[in-house]
Amino acid sequence: MSENMTDKQMEVILNLVADKFSNCKNMEEVAKAVQEVRDMAKKEKPNE
Repeated sequence: MSENMTDKQMEVILNLVADKFSNCKNMEEVAKAVQEVRDMAKKEKPNE
């Protein structure tokens, strides 16, 4: 069963990602932030 994301949930996720990148000062930090976001996404997926 798939659930649709609410506008509020999408807003929270986008703000978290934006905050993650706003502190990056160079591409190395950006790459690290991208990996952290991907790791979070893997953890949040429900087991089907």
